[in-house]
Amino acid sequence: MDLATFLAFAIFIIVMTGTPGPGNLTFLAIGASAGYRTAFPVIVASQIGSLPLKLSVAYGLGHVMAGGGPVVLLFKVMSMAYMTYLAWRIISLSVKPKGEVALPSFWEGLLIHPLSPKTWAMNLVAFSTFLAGNGLSIHENALILVAGFTLGGMVFHSLWALLGVSILALIGDGPVMRVVTVLMAVSMLAATVWALAI
Repeated sequence: MDLATFLAFAIFIIVMTGTPGPGNLTFLAIGASAGYRTAFPVIVASQIGSLPLKLSVAYGLGHVMAGGGPVVLLFKVMSMAYMTYLAWRIISLSVKPKGEVALPSFWEGLLIHPLSPKTWAMNLVAFSTFLAGNGLSIHENALILVAGFTLGGMVFHSLWALLGVSILALIGDGPVMRVVTVLMAVSMLAATVWALAI
C-alpha cells in the first residue's frame, strides 16, 4: 500500500468513525446518562463484537451483504429492532429514577456494530476502495482493516461518550437532560433508518 492510499484510508476511517451514527450516538447518550466509566466497557464490547464483521468483510463474506436478498432483509429487521431496543434503554436511563434501570451492559455492546448498517457500509467501502487489489495478502489486508477501524472506534466512541459527560456537567440531571436524551435516542434511530435506506 503506497503512502497516498494509506493516508486516504486513514482519513476515511477518521471521518467514518468520527461522525454520528448508531454507535457514536449510543455512547454519547450513555456518557450523558451514566458517565464515561459506564460507557467504556460497552465501547470495548462494541469493538470486540465488530471483529467478526470486519473479518467477514476482509475474507469475502461481506459481498453477501452487498448482494442484497433475504439475508440483507433479515439483517435490516434485526438491526432496526436492536437499535429501537437500545434507544428505549437510553431513554429509560434518563426518564426513570437512578438505580431503577440497569445500566447498558458489556453484552449489549457486543451487538452494536454487527447490527449497525453504518458499520457494515463503511467496512465494505473501505475494503473495496483502499484494500482490494493493493498487492498485499488477504491476511495483511484483514489486519489493516481490523486495526484501523478498531483504533478509530476506540478513540471516537470515547470522545463521543466524553462529550456526553460534558453535556451532563453543563446542563445537569434534570428536565433539560431528559429532553436531550430523548433527542439523542431519536437521532440514533433516525441515523439507523437513514443508513438502512441507502
